[in-house]
Amino acid sequence: NLKQMPPVAISTHLVHVLQAEGVAYDLPALALIARSAGGSMRDALSLLDQAIAHGAGKVEESQVRSMLGSVDQDYLFAILEALQAGDASSLMQVAADLAIRSLSFSAALQDFGALLTRLQVAQCVPGAIDEDEPERDRLMALAAAFSPEYVQLAYQIVNVGRAELATAPDEYAGFVMTLLRLHTFRPSSVADVVNAVAPRAKSRIQATATVLSVPPVAVH
Repeated sequence: NLKQMPPVAISTHLVHVLQAEGVAYDLPALALIARSAGGSMRDALSLLDQAIAHGAGKVEESQVRSMLGSVDQDYLFAILEALQAGDASSLMQVAADLAIRSLSFSAALQDFGALLTRLQVAQCVPGAIDEDEPERDRLMALAAAFSPEYVQLAYQIVNVGRAELATAPDEYAGFVMTLLRLHTFRPSSVADVVNAVAPRAKSRIQATATVLSVPPVAVH
């Protein structure tokens, strides 16, 4: 039984191959190929051949994304930044932009789940994020902006949303509802609910204590 190769090992070998062949490349493009290869170096080399042909002798991120049907990372980071700002309008704009470009909503949620995984790793094991990671600064800033608990919740929401695309009225609707679910359950929303409910809960406790003629419990 052959073991699957980790993406880092695959992309490192692809660098060696391209340097030996004198083919221009950028590292994010190779990372995409390595992830898409599913642990198989043979598949990675096959994708690399296709990428060289598709890019007219170069291996560039935008061309590889187009070839693989992957979603540009800027869209995914825009989702996180809109969630951080509590900006539902920006979330709708991301959905509209993806629809205009006819990009796969399923692929978008899959790639977003992968980004959330990297975000959680950045939170829990920051040293595991390579210094030469193209989006490292952006990733680390967002890692500090969200709680690890919310990232776990968001990961579950995204996976469930992707599974539900097949039963949604249409994929656009399913994607939009997933984004709005992420917005609804963002930490600030939860805090707002708690703050709104707390005064009413305090009043009920004090009223009950008065009826029972016992000292009210301090509620903070």
